[in-house]
Amino acid sequence: MDDQLRQRLGLPELQDSTLAVNADMVLEESSKLDAAGTTVLNVSREDVEKGRLESYLREFKKYEKKRLRGKIIIIFNGYEQDRREVYQVREITNWVDRLLKNVPHLFYFLSRDNYAMRIAFFCLSEVVGRSGMEVSITKEQGRRLIEKVTKSALVYAKKSKDSPAEQWSLAESILDELGYEQTVQ
Repeated sequence: MDDQLRQRLGLPELQDSTLAVNADMVLEESSKLDAAGTTVLNVSREDVEKGRLESYLREFKKYEKKRLRGKIIIIFNGYEQDRREVYQVREITNWVDRLLKNVPHLFYFLSRDNYAMRIAFFCLSEVVGRSGMEVSITKEQGRRLIEKVTKSALVYAKKSKDSPAEQWSLAESILDELGYEQTVQ
């Protein structure tokens, strides 16, 4: 990660190789932990269509107390017969947008499992194309959005007193999952 990006995200400097080794160990450890213990947040179609967020915001308060970093998968129920992808359903994208406004550190909690983080990201993005499993957004918009959600997650991580190594692990996890490298090429 280049120094300018590190500064934009508000990541602490890596002081020495010990911190870098610790960050690698935390990343390795967190990937083992992420495989187990995910929590599914089931969101009903009715709640999406009526714009109901309150009960889900209460759930996120619980996740904060339990420190469920990288453990949440959001499932939208009632859309099984809809041929569109989740990020193509306007009601869902509006709901996710409102959720992010109320929980700016949303990506702190989202799991990499089942593409949970990517699905939320595409709900927040302006998708310009799709070919099979590949989804396209503009590089500039993607870069700005990835930096925004990563920075918000890191602000929360600092507030939660996560160690510098945990902050680096979190940032690298989000940047990697959302394909940040593809936006700077």
